Formats: sequence, C-alpha cells, structure tokens
Amino acid sequence: MMMTIKGIVLSQKVLGEQDKFIDVLTETGIVEILVKGSAKITSKNGSATQLFAYTEFDVTNSSRNQKNFCHLRSALPIRIFYGLRQSVQSLALASYFAQVILYSALPQASTPEILRLFLNCLHYLSESENNPMQIKCIFELRIASLLGFRPDVLMCRKCGCYLPEKLYFQVENGCFYCESCETSGILMPAGTLQAIRHIVLQDFEKIFAFRIAPHCQESLVTFAEQFLQYHTDRHFPALEYYYQLIRELTL
Repeated sequence: MMMTIKGIVLSQKVLGEQDKFIDVLTETGIVEILVKGSAKITSKNGSATQLFAYTEFDVTNSSRNQKNFCHLRSALPIRIFYGLRQSVQSLALASYFAQVILYSALPQASTPEILRLFLNCLHYLSESENNPMQIKCIFELRIASLLGFRPDVLMCRKCGCYLPEKLYFQVENGCFYCESCETSGILMPAGTLQAIRHIVLQDFEKIFAFRIAPHCQESLVTFAEQFLQYHTDRHFPALEYYYQLIRELTL
C-alpha cells in the first residue's frame, strides 16, 4: 500500500554500500524507511533523507525478518535546517534531542506535539535566535511533560506557598518545597521556578518567548537535565559529546 507521510529524520543506519534505513518522526509515531541508492552521487533523495531534514515521503509498506518498515519511492524536502551545519554544538544538541525521542515510548496522543516541539527547537538552533542552553531546557521539560512526567510547579508541597524567595525542587518526587519546609533537592531562586512554570504550563506558541536572569540559568539547566534523565532512565551519548565540546571551547 502506498502512502504519503511527513516527518523529521532522527537517525540513519547504513545498509551495504549504497542503501540506508532512516528513522522518521511523524505525527503518528516513528517510521523506519528503507532508502535505496542513497550513497550514489546521482541520488535524487540525498538532501531529503539526511539527518534532521523535514520531508514529505511517498512510501510503500514492506517487511523484513517479520519487522514492518516502509520502502521509499520519492521524497520532497520541506525544510533542511542548513544553519545546523554551521555549528557543531547545535548539531550535537539536535542529536541529543533526537536520541531522547528515539528511546522514549511516545504516547500517540502527544506525538504531534512532540513533532512540533522538535521542529521548533531545530528552527531556533538553526537560526541562532535563542540561547542554546535555554532551547535545551525548553525541550527537556516540555517533552518530559508530553511523555507524562510534568513536574508539580503550583505550590510548596508542604505549606502551599506559591512563590517562595528560595526553594528546593526534588527531581525524584517532581515537586518543590520552600526553604522553610525542606532543605534537600536542587536549590533555586524564585526566577527559576517561574521559568519552569512558563515552559511546562504556557501555550505552545509562547514557550520560547521568555528571558531568564543569569543567576537563575544554572539551576534551570541542572533541574531540566536531571528531571528528564531521571524519568527516561537513560544515558544519552550526544549530551556527553555536547558538554565535551563546551569544555574544549572554554580551555
């Protein structure tokens, strides 16, 4: 059966000398597509099937070793995100986002929003319109929420304080306590809590539109990363590579 799907290329696996399999994030889940002759110089589908390309694919259903996949007939690129290739750090972050998506059990109802989130993160990384660390935090906290792990950001779990001057956010429990009620967890100022609230509660159209004070950013980065890793229970090599690049730049 022939069908048309739109999606972003998350990963690719070389098959022999000329072919490859690509994993594509679509609105209904992740689809594996066989691309024949992808390594040929004359291939018409080279740019449309490269990593992080947002493409319209015409495919037919196939099977291999009792596993279903699709066979590519043609591909039309919608957005290539050329700006990603200008920064190794941006590529590393995009790879990290892709690994998180690939190794998560995507709830079908939330997959269109996950696709939309990834598209927007790639756009901002490609255009260098936002701080990469801020984009990283937005992705981590928003996708955690879409996967069903949204943190409780409404009030202190013990006394009900809405916006304490300082607080401790506990990754394992997914909630925070004001400084008077608890002293374990990630210590953060009120500004960090407000940023977390914005990311997980705001309408999608507005989640990238905020600024965070420098003294709040460190605790936001720490919490967002630890919260996602705790709930996915995975180690992501691309994230380690991203930090390696940062360390090399600061030497």
